[in-house]
Amino acid sequence: MQKLMDKRRAVTPRLAYQADPIRESLKLLGRKWTLLIIRDIAFLKLRRFGEILKNNPGLTPRVLSRRLDQMTEAGVLKKSDESNKGYYLTPKGEDAVYILLAILRYGIRHHFSKEKGDATVS
Repeated sequence: MQKLMDKRRAVTPRLAYQADPIRESLKLLGRKWTLLIIRDIAFLKLRRFGEILKNNPGLTPRVLSRRLDQMTEAGVLKKSDESNKGYYLTPKGEDAVYILLAILRYGIRHHFSKEKGDATVS
């Protein structure tokens, strides 16, 4: 009976909810399309709304607009001045590129296969 009672006890998190840096980072970066938008700006040098939209089939103008606004408000992106329209990564946004590089490395190692004609890196 005592073992059953021990199993029913609530498990408390080791990190306080408010102090969890992974949870806080995922609130922004874990939203659908966010990392792909960062990818487009960082790696493909797409700066304009239409370029990013065209490069991501399934992304709607409304969602793209929301994500760009959220990312700008969070300090990940900066909207350029009137003469050179577009979006640029801030230093905070450039830090997110390291996340993309880790995902890229993982994808190359675990999702590319010789059968598909893709290169495999070990």
